[in-house]
Formats: sequence, structure tokens, C-alpha cells
Amino acid sequence: MISLKNGEIITRSFDAKSKLGNGVLYITNLGIVFEAKSKGLILELPFTILRTFEAKKKDTIILSWDEPDKSQRFGFECKVEYAKAVENEIQLANSEFARKNSDF
Repeated sequence: MISLKNGEIITRSFDAKSKLGNGVLYITNLGIVFEAKSKGLILELPFTILRTFEAKKKDTIILSWDEPDKSQRFGFECKVEYAKAVENEIQLANSEFARKNSDF
């Protein structure tokens, strides 16, 4: 099980498969985490650096993010059942994060 930051909660989790192994894709109130069953924590992606998230086909979700200095963009692709539903859950969590952390 992943370690959560102070105040972080898991809002949804989905079984997922990636090139790095089978595991669980967690959506939290702070970002997205992928934990492979055989390798442990693979990806910890805060909403502050998430650039895109998109369902491709019915069973693939693609996430992208930039290095803090914008020198490189990275991507992560995984297979999940009902990718569009996963995309919608990410959108909801990301929107809620933005609302709670806006300066307005």
C-alpha cells in the first residue's frame, strides 16, 4: 500500500497494467500514484505538474507532465478497464484540487 502525505486521501483506485508491471492506479486529492505489485511505487504525480490526461481507446489512459524547468515532457501509459471513467475521475479530483488551491 502506498504511503500518503499528510492530508492526502485516496478518492478512487483502479487495477492497471503498464510496461512496468501490473498494479493499482490511485487517484488522490493531491495527484495520481501508480504502484506496481512486484516493484512498489512507480509513479507519484502531483496535480501541480500534471499537464494532460486522456483516455485513448476504451482501455488506455495516458498521463503527461513536464520537468519543473520545462526542459522535458514525460508520459505514462497504462491499461485500465473503462479508461473514460478513469479520465473523468482524474478530471473531478484535479478540478477539486484547483478549486481548493486557487488564489481567488
